[in-house]
Amino acid sequence: MPRVVTLLLAAAVAVPSGLRAQEAVDAVLYGSVLVSGTPADSGTVILHRVTPEEAGRIDSTTVGSAGSFSFRLPNLPIPGSGEVFFASVEFDGVVYSGDPISDPVQLDSVHVIRAFPTREAPAGGFTFPVSRREVWIAEGPMGWEVTDVVEIQNPDSATFVPGEGDASVWRYPLPATALAPRVLQAGPVAGPARVEGTTLVAGNPIVPAANYYVVQYDLESLEMDLPLPGQTGLVQLLLREPAPAVRVEGLQRQPPEEIEFGTSFLRWAGEALQDQTIAVRLGEEGSGAGAWLVVAAALSLVLIGAASLLARRRSILAPAGAARRLRKDVLVDVARLDEEHARAGAGDSRATERYRRLRAQLLEELARAEER
Repeated sequence: MPRVVTLLLAAAVAVPSGLRAQEAVDAVLYGSVLVSGTPADSGTVILHRVTPEEAGRIDSTTVGSAGSFSFRLPNLPIPGSGEVFFASVEFDGVVYSGDPISDPVQLDSVHVIRAFPTREAPAGGFTFPVSRREVWIAEGPMGWEVTDVVEIQNPDSATFVPGEGDASVWRYPLPATALAPRVLQAGPVAGPARVEGTTLVAGNPIVPAANYYVVQYDLESLEMDLPLPGQTGLVQLLLREPAPAVRVEGLQRQPPEEIEFGTSFLRWAGEALQDQTIAVRLGEEGSGAGAWLVVAAALSLVLIGAASLLARRRSILAPAGAARRLRKDVLVDVARLDEEHARAGAGDSRATERYRRLRAQLLEELARAEER
């Protein structure tokens, strides 16, 4: 937090007033479309405008020389107003978008949209390393409610898509005791991610970058086994207080974290795990940890804190009690979801039902999102 405050103060010194910053910037969005890092030679770029009241396309243009494009905005975005602009392009059947523009100072930089060629995943999907796993647990209507965030890395130079039918790109096990599991969100490219039994099935395009999945499920008891097959870079389990005494076998105890005023979580964390199962059991933890574990835990905490900060900047639905996202981030997700639904059409009743469900969840989150 002190570093964030310092950066904000530095920005305030550099730009004495919002009005002066807006007067110095022309309301033109300059961008570039890159395909695997190379400037695109064709394509149509769509400009989107999102406000607290509405979201939709407002303009389009074709890609010019060296992948360039530009749009004159109807106005400069006003920081904190909830108004956001972003551009998107469809390449090889997948829609990609650039970062949202919510401040005039962002128009000083080139708005880059990164696209990639598409490859079909083999039957059964791929195995990807899990770069981050966060398991948030709080009391729920059926005992305990878990919000499970899984982030994977696609190290390839292509976006992988499923084959025909209900094929998957990636599959990942949830706890065997998970009840009524449901996918809240998948990204950065939306698609038909689902749960079969207690297995997360990713049917959405997986891009050459960080891809995330937010799954929610219920537990009758806090006692569970959390499978971590393959490689897992960073993992933390957070249990909202007040809570019964538990021990977490396979992770190290961390200091409690106050996510927002009056709400704190007990925490356990680990890193660089390979084919492990984390066991959560009722009862007090042992006291045999030596001083060297404290040092290891501190290093782990620094890495996990950095990963959490990056994750919150992405479009991930915050679990109950966690830090809330900004309104503009939620609104951009609404616009992207609308874009995906409009592109797919209304022929698939299951896809339409999923669209309505996800949109309702986003609007519910919007009601409790922060303004700034």
